Amino acid sequence: MMSEISNTILSTEEGKEKYDATLKELLANKQFLSRILKRFVSEFTGYPLEDIEKKYIEADSISVSKTGVERNRTNIDGISNEDKTLNEGNIYYDIIFRAYYPGKDGGYIGLYINLEMQNAYYTGYDMEARGVYYAARRLSSQLKRINKDTDYRCLEKVYSIWICMGDVPDYEASTATLYRTEKCDMIGTVERRPEQYDLINVVILRINDRKDPEDAVLRLLQVVCSDLIKKADKLALLQSYGIRLDDGVKGGVERLCNISDLIEARGEARGEARGDARAKKRIAIEMLRDDIPYEKIARYTQTSIATIEQWGKELLITTH
Repeated sequence: MMSEISNTILSTEEGKEKYDATLKELLANKQFLSRILKRFVSEFTGYPLEDIEKKYIEADSISVSKTGVERNRTNIDGISNEDKTLNEGNIYYDIIFRAYYPGKDGGYIGLYINLEMQNAYYTGYDMEARGVYYAARRLSSQLKRINKDTDYRCLEKVYSIWICMGDVPDYEASTATLYRTEKCDMIGTVERRPEQYDLINVVILRINDRKDPEDAVLRLLQVVCSDLIKKADKLALLQSYGIRLDDGVKGGVERLCNISDLIEARGEARGEARGDARAKKRIAIEMLRDDIPYEKIARYTQTSIATIEQWGKELLITTH
């Protein structure tokens, strides 16, 4: 297996793309999706995990953007991982699918779920704003044509869930935050059902390899996303969290760990081990918080002053 991967990965950067694509494919397994829905999507809180996995996730709608492996796959029901508009750039969703839950009238209410993996936490922009934008694009794409006869009641609620990993700082790791639309009566009071206006929800999950979450689902995601845990340990941990080790899960974990090993080997050969780079940035960020001069940080971390200045700009953006 390793020799096969070695023949197909030509560079560390391509290897990272394949790693990300394989991670998306693994997390698109309904065993993981159902646990994410039950824990972080309030509509599913009271339903058995087995029902969510086998009844309420529309399997044929699961679409995965496999950049670097296979671009823009669209599933048979017409849900695409790509949103196009004439006046805006295209965006590609990592994972997108539909799910349903029982309504009070005996029918089913549909939801669109977008799941995004984010390796870089310090991006220069607000993650929350990007999450709202992705959810808004998914909401607006439900209406193919807008005119005076458009029935906006057909809009289905959208959840955009972001799994942030990698360089998440320890003081924000192992957290989950929900951003949603709420009604606030300013003068007088009117009665409106939440489903009339609460159509966009953004959930930000934050994990890293240094801080163990107390929450079971965050721990599960930490195990899946970690590039430090070896294959046998990862499979054992997943099984202890109730994941069935079927061919899809075992194959996904094996590919993920093999690619990770190859990237690490090539990175070490070039003196670019990812763990070392992350550690340097983490140390530099903490020193920046203590207002230590750039020159001293650069000497201590053996990093260029230009890089330290860039990290300083990122820190300034995230704290304002």
